[in-house]
Amino acid sequence: MRASIRHLLLCPLGGIALLSGCAGQREVAVAPPPVPVRTQPVPQPLPPMGATATMQIPPVGADGQRVTPNRDLSGPATLWHMRMALNVAALSCQESGDAARLQYNALLARHRATLTRANAQVEGEYRAQFGGGAIAQRERLNTIVYNFFALPPAQAGFCAEAARVGAAVNSLPADQLLAYAPTGLAALEKPFTDFFDAYARYQTELAAWRSGRTLAMAPVVLEVRLSRAELIADDGVTVPKAALPRLLARAD
Repeated sequence: MRASIRHLLLCPLGGIALLSGCAGQREVAVAPPPVPVRTQPVPQPLPPMGATATMQIPPVGADGQRVTPNRDLSGPATLWHMRMALNVAALSCQESGDAARLQYNALLARHRATLTRANAQVEGEYRAQFGGGAIAQRERLNTIVYNFFALPPAQAGFCAEAARVGAAVNSLPADQLLAYAPTGLAALEKPFTDFFDAYARYQTELAAWRSGRTLAMAPVVLEVRLSRAELIADDGVTVPKAALPRLLARAD
């Protein structure tokens, strides 16, 4: 009887001790598995100013400048290139109505003697270098400069500069036009060199993007070799109001 009572008393005490031991243990929180982070794909770089993806651009020369047909020109040739750029503006810059055409025609009228003299000097440069092939060289190389200034992606900036340069040349006395020509030509060319620089950055970014996708491809760069022979000159042209846009304009 005593053994049975002792057994009954020990069992509850043992149960209490067991519960007490369980109550002393801390619960361990188990972290849920990490949620996968979904990365957004990097979009493919796009050419600037609506240019094509396979365009070729002039390289940078040893002097850090783009190799364009407007480098290493004589004074008269520099003036003639400026005149040709304004001729392109007269034919293609239509956003401001007749402004570019009227400016160009005013240039021909105001500075006809200076332009005629520059044209004759450039003709002499061609004859001295090409002899009987001077005319053919002029006509062939003429296309290079006209097409350079007609490059579509840079037209907005070019037309804005052409308006400023056109106003400047028509405010100059005749004896200052030749001295102004390097400044005017540099301003007219800048929208194009800015575009070439932007396109070169696009090529670099595209190559890096392709490399990240394990599709390595080198950017396309045009190898350009231009010499002093590639001076452009043509006869002055007054653009009629009804003229259709065209790049080449020759005198009768």
